Amino acid sequence: MKEVLFMSNSNSNYTKQLIDDYCVLDTETTGLSAYYDEIIEIGILRVRNNEIVDRYDQLIKPSIEVDGFITALTGITNDMLEDMPSISSVKNDVLSFISEDIILGHNTSFDMRFLNEGFKEQLSNQYMDTMQFARKLYPELKHHRLSDLTDYLGLHNNEHRALADCIATKELYDAVKSRMVEKNLAIEDLWITGESHGGKGIDIKAIKPDEVVVDKDGFFYNRHVVFTGKLEKMLRKDAQQIVVNLGGVLDNSVTKQTNYLILGDNDYNAILKGDKSSKHKKAEKLKIEGQDIEIIDEHTFYDLLNV
Repeated sequence: MKEVLFMSNSNSNYTKQLIDDYCVLDTETTGLSAYYDEIIEIGILRVRNNEIVDRYDQLIKPSIEVDGFITALTGITNDMLEDMPSISSVKNDVLSFISEDIILGHNTSFDMRFLNEGFKEQLSNQYMDTMQFARKLYPELKHHRLSDLTDYLGLHNNEHRALADCIATKELYDAVKSRMVEKNLAIEDLWITGESHGGKGIDIKAIKPDEVVVDKDGFFYNRHVVFTGKLEKMLRKDAQQIVVNLGGVLDNSVTKQTNYLILGDNDYNAILKGDKSSKHKKAEKLKIEGQDIEIIDEHTFYDLLNV
């Protein structure tokens, strides 16, 4: 079996080891911002010698209401959560279940950010991300969402719920390992690395890469990105320049081509008051219809860039 590389929760330390024992983890949330949104479901699988030996699945009552978009996406309603425990009430159970296991997930950093924020502490577990590996192993696919990969590989995945996504992720990881052996690939052939580069900008059409630094394996490479609202940490033109330097494509409006809608901090605050911009509403509609689009807040954008 090939060695597999895992990235620590701090995004700074790397460990090489064989993995047959781990926990698969997935969360469902009220939205995409770990700063403003909350966890509403946690699913975990404990895997030993590549076999599932235990499961944890818990709905969680948030302090904010679940809006119609999330209910349409997951099937989770406010009534279902009314008598459920709070995130603080399940903290010890979750930490006890995962113990010191390496955590497997798809876009794992998303779940880790929510757990760290919900538990009010930084989890020390190392983790790995099947999305990272899949983007290298299946370059023929345009998108690498969990649903894209399970459909392509004929794997189990019939609902957008935490435990079902855990099962699908575990099956995807098994497929990834088999593909590595078939192609005689080392982990160095799979691990995606990239750097962020800032710069000056003017308008969308005029923004060009500052220098030839585009990483074809980078997070925003060949992805269509739209910004809305005022950014708190940097000027929008500078954020747009970073995206272009990383190979991203800037657009003024949300369309079926859009992969990321990035909300400025003030735009996300408006959501908390029940007000969503036209771009935001259109992006939600497209996501419900199955388009490959993610809505992320400003802080998550910076996390992706490590700035």
